[in-house]
Amino acid sequence: MLGIADADSAENNRASATWVVTPLYCAVPRGPGDPPTLHDLHPIRLQPGSRLHSIYGLDTIQAAHFCNYGLNPEYLPRFQAAGMRVAGLGDAGDIRAMEIPEHRFYVATLFHPQLESQPERPSPLVTALVNAARGCADSARC
Repeated sequence: MLGIADADSAENNRASATWVVTPLYCAVPRGPGDPPTLHDLHPIRLQPGSRLHSIYGLDTIQAAHFCNYGLNPEYLPRFQAAGMRVAGLGDAGDIRAMEIPEHRFYVATLFHPQLESQPERPSPLVTALVNAARGCADSARC
């Protein structure tokens, strides 16, 4: 998408000079000896006009996290120039979700929508993904 031949992550290659994915500044140790991680429920401000805002129908959601890494903010302008847009932000303005509006269904999140799903009440994001996949069966765009 960005044409960065040596793009890497801090988790995968500590020696890389091109970390597109970096440690989260807000990650905290879960216990003695555990690596820092962002976990539990955290508020996500969904951006008006985004697919996520439309899916959830809310300005803010509480979402389950279990992660150590996220988008390096230095690369945000390049992702935006390539067609991605920020769809969700954490309390400190950090990116928690992005999407490609022109794509049938491209949503990237740091939170785990499957953790909020229950058989009688599936996650709105999981339901939207299944519905988009169902629509692909008859579409040449997929």
